[in-house]
Amino acid sequence: MPAETNNLLEFLLSALSRHPAQGQLWVGYSGGLDSTVLLHLLAAEGIPVQALHVHHGLSRHADAWQAHCAEQARALGVPFTACAVEVAAGDGGVEQAARNARYRAFAEVMAPSDTILLGHHGDDQVETFLLRLLRGAGVDGLSSMRAFRQFAPERALLRPLLGCSRAQLESYALQQGLQWIEDDSNSDLKFDRNYLRSQVVPALAARWPVVPLLARAAENLQESAGLLEEVAGEDGARCDRRIERVGQSIDLESLRGLTRARQKNLLRFWIRSISGRGPESAQLDQVLGQMDAAEDAVPQVELANLVARRFRNRLYLTPQLQPQDVDVEPGSSWQWDGASDLKLPGGAVLSPSAGWPAADYRVCFRAGGERAQPRARRHSQTLKKLLQEYALEPWLRDCVPLIYRDGQLVAVGDLFVTPEGPIQPPYWRFFD
Repeated sequence: MPAETNNLLEFLLSALSRHPAQGQLWVGYSGGLDSTVLLHLLAAEGIPVQALHVHHGLSRHADAWQAHCAEQARALGVPFTACAVEVAAGDGGVEQAARNARYRAFAEVMAPSDTILLGHHGDDQVETFLLRLLRGAGVDGLSSMRAFRQFAPERALLRPLLGCSRAQLESYALQQGLQWIEDDSNSDLKFDRNYLRSQVVPALAARWPVVPLLARAAENLQESAGLLEEVAGEDGARCDRRIERVGQSIDLESLRGLTRARQKNLLRFWIRSISGRGPESAQLDQVLGQMDAAEDAVPQVELANLVARRFRNRLYLTPQLQPQDVDVEPGSSWQWDGASDLKLPGGAVLSPSAGWPAADYRVCFRAGGERAQPRARRHSQTLKKLLQEYALEPWLRDCVPLIYRDGQLVAVGDLFVTPEGPIQPPYWRFFD
């Protein structure tokens, strides 16, 4: 067996041994050198795998690339799946937007417990490290690409060739007579990664062994990032991090008790754990500035795909799309049988609680001026005052479901029931 084949296969089998897949193995197959070598190694070893090609539609050659990938997978006897995505250029630039679209496609095609293998190699790691260094990244960012991580709920990503160089992959491909695609955009120096690849890394490599050196640096930084994540987890527990109807929250008083560095560390990992994306330093400063806002203020900061808000001395992270932003015609209502789930605009779901009777209900949102009487009280009050008293978050008050039976209000969300209602309210929850 040629030395190059032996080396690459050793890396591949070692990675699969350390991170065994519970479900199906996939390969993110673009048709480029990296993924072509990875797919060939797997097929040659007889490891069951499926090829997944994402059609971005960004190049005039995209259709031809997909056809090439389908043919190569067929020749290797590997099942092939292709999916088309739309790339929103405003999503962090073309490169970032394409990456985001690609990962969303991976998550949609894969089943829970599946793992996708990507062909990133050591030269890619060098470029990633330098890119993040030049963008002022901290410890977590400079730790660069991880060999293994969860990238979506119950879906894993593995980079088994991260310790290999591009030269090793190219040598293997030439030995095996493989055919691969050369993306014409790789020569466009307007992209930072391409500039580093063609202008900077060769100059560095002429003097230093940058691939192993920066690989070692990335590993050391990953260890440091892991320690910071442990600290963030402990601080999150200390700050009473908890799940809310929408999103999560932490106690602001406890957050104030941490040093500024630990405050930022907690927020950074908390935000990433929910959104999958880290915040900018300026955004962290904005969020921490909420701690000093007026007591009756409800400030908000948009970051990644989340919104940070403050309410009653707690800091909330919620999805960006909030229920009150959904366009609902005034006076709209929905029929509910009281026995099954009722999906409401904005991602909310109304479900029967234990003992909730099946019946014909009408569900609507507030129109203004309503009054209600919780079962334990002798008099009614304005719904506006009751929602404040029950500490319902302000951004949810316009979409709390009002449940009527025979024209009588019987429950307000999961907050309370009226004297005409059942013993306890239904369940009211959201899917972020």
